[in-house]
This record gives sequence, C-alpha cells and structure tokens, in this order.
Amino acid sequence: MAPDPLAIMRELGFSGAARAAQVPGGADTVIWRIEEGDRLSALRLFRPEQASMMRREVAAMTAAATAGIAVPQIRAEGNWRERPVLLLSWMPGRPLRAELRARPWSAWALGVQFGRQQAAIHTIAAPAAVCKHPTSWIAWADPDNALRTCLRAAARGPDVLLHLDFHPMNVLVSGGLISGVIDWANTRAGDPRADLARTAAILRFAPFTSGLPHVLARVVRRVLIAGWRHGYREAAGPVKGMTPFYAWAGAVMMRDLAPRLGRPELPWITPAFLEQVQRWADAWRARAGCVG
Repeated sequence: MAPDPLAIMRELGFSGAARAAQVPGGADTVIWRIEEGDRLSALRLFRPEQASMMRREVAAMTAAATAGIAVPQIRAEGNWRERPVLLLSWMPGRPLRAELRARPWSAWALGVQFGRQQAAIHTIAAPAAVCKHPTSWIAWADPDNALRTCLRAAARGPDVLLHLDFHPMNVLVSGGLISGVIDWANTRAGDPRADLARTAAILRFAPFTSGLPHVLARVVRRVLIAGWRHGYREAAGPVKGMTPFYAWAGAVMMRDLAPRLGRPELPWITPAFLEQVQRWADAWRARAGCVG
C-alpha cells in the first residue's frame, strides 16, 4: 500500500485540513509538498534503515542555520510504520537550474553567489552527528590503496561541514538571490576541497543546462563555473592542491551513477557519458601521481 501523506501528518500531530502532492526527483526519500492554509511544508519519508541519515541531516541543517545559511526549518520529526519522517518548511524560490534556464544572462551573478554560499558552509565546524558518519568522505569513493594514500596525504584539518551535493538542483533562488540550500543527505565532515571537487564534477557533467539552445547552454555552463570559482575565492581565498580531490570526485560520480545506467528517468546516463567521466577521473589521478 502506498504511503498516505495525510495519515503521516496526523501521526506527527498535524490533524488540520491539508493537501499533499508528491514531488518528483527524490533519490533517497519520498517527498510531498504539504499545503495547510497559507503554510507550505515538505514532508519527507525515509526508509527504515535511513534513521541515522536523517539525524545527520537534521544536525547539519541545524548547524548551517545557526551560521546564517538559509536551510529548511525543522517543524517535526517522528516515525510512521517504523520509517523515519521529517517535516520541513518549504523553502522559497526555485532551483538555480530553473533560474538559469529562465534567465541565462544571470549566470555570472548567480555563480558568484553560488561560490560565496559554499564558502560560507565551509566555515562551519562539522557537528558531532555528522562526524560520526560510518563512511568517511574518502571511503565514499571506494578508492583503491593508491588513491586512498594520496587523499590521506593531501587532506588537512580541522574537518568542516561538507554538503557534498552542492549543485544547481539543490540551491534555490528567489528575486535574483540565493534563498536556500536543500538536500543534505550526503553531508559529511572533512576537507572542504572534497566538496569543491564534487561540485566541480557535477557542474562539468550534469545536464543542468538542458532546455537551452546548445551554444547558449555551453556559454551558461562556463560562465556559471567561472562565477562560482570567483565567488568562492573571493570569500575563502585561493584554493590549492585540488588535483587528488578531482580524482576522488570522479570516482564518487562513477560509483553514484554507474548503477543507474539504463534507468528511463535518467536517459543522459549512457555508456558514453560514464566513459567520459572515467577518463576525466583517470586524467586527474595520473596528474596527482596516484598510480597503483
């Protein structure tokens, strides 16, 4: 039987009249948009084994909110039929991806904001619940001994809060300004360069400019990336020693996307696409000298 979002709301103690609509695109959880009069919320239903992941997300969002990052407000936590449930405020704005499609001329200004926002996240000390993640940021790539050794030698402390899914689908824009950062499911503690490399890989390969004419899409992507790098450096200073982190980010992308090959909702994940990612990762690995 499909989960009933209104029954879940009642279990959380919200018995007023409400309307619910499922939101497409949740990779790890089921998400509904809940309307209660003028109040909008996001209701997320996790799998039973994701209770610790939910706790890490709550800890990360709480730390980010305390530091002034616009994140969803936590309205309720609970369980429904042994499945963790989280009720969050609905963040204003639309994804940066949609904003770029509607206003491609804003790519530089939004890219600069995008970089500054990520730099602000990297000033936050990782909370204890996030530090206890059973899979470290290095291990997430399932690296072989050579790459693991390179990363351990390159990593520096202290560990900060990493989003690790910071991209145009998880950053919201309203009125030309970044209005929220969502989806903290991958959050971990570690070297900020890992988060930067992960974002760089996604900005290079993910189809966030689809829907625009081909030539314009290439320009928008390049301008956004340039703005992102400028905004980050402007806020955090120069970043050095990225080479092994790019190799790691390519390995993470392969591990994340290769099992999704052939899924009809992800037609852009093709053997040719995965080969391109692998070549990129291998090139950075060779440049870093991580040869086993």
